[in-house]
Amino acid sequence: MLSALFLVFAVVHLALWIWGWRAWARNGRPQALFLILFGGTLLWYDNARIGLGRFIGQGELLEAITVPAFAWHWTMLPLLIIAAGIIARRAGLGWAQSKLSMGAFCVVASALIALDVPKIFDFDLYPTCVADTVRYSTNVGPDALCSPDDQVVTGGPGAALVAILTNVIVLIVGIALWIQAGWKWLALGAGAMFVAAGAFGGSYWSLPIANFGEILITLALIASALRFSKSPL
Repeated sequence: MLSALFLVFAVVHLALWIWGWRAWARNGRPQALFLILFGGTLLWYDNARIGLGRFIGQGELLEAITVPAFAWHWTMLPLLIIAAGIIARRAGLGWAQSKLSMGAFCVVASALIALDVPKIFDFDLYPTCVADTVRYSTNVGPDALCSPDDQVVTGGPGAALVAILTNVIVLIVGIALWIQAGWKWLALGAGAMFVAAGAFGGSYWSLPIANFGEILITLALIASALRFSKSPL
């Protein structure tokens, strides 16, 4: 059942991604939407590799399939910070209009990317099994061991500091949009992601809830980029 749910998530992400690019082309190719869609290129892939893991089985193939998902996530996720800054500027928020403000968004995003990129060259993957899912991860909780001989692994390079900071910054921008521009959806989407990422930690539903949160924040970001795509700079 859980594998099927991740495959559904993969289809939803792919549909959002295709729709987003079509909307990007029809609406003047907004910069924020480009960054959102480019950064989210492998969200469908990440869910698909989890959903298909039980059919592929443990081994070198599934491990190799996992590497691009982690590498892309570690290098592209902070692009959402720049996208959020552009959305705020397009929405006419006063504090986002200066070059210094946009420069700060770019610097923070670049710093977070620099913090995560070294992980690509030094990380280990371990088999992880929850319900009927089989995948590889950098961390393995006590309830996700594939066999009694496996060991719990925590504190690996998958630690989510950059993801948390990115989420918080997007959430802050979303709250500002709600207060100053009357647009609540980015705040709600980012807030849902923040809650989903920490919900039911280590339980059966923790990963699917977190991945569902990714769908919500992606939809909120796309909608926000389109809503303010034609506002003057």
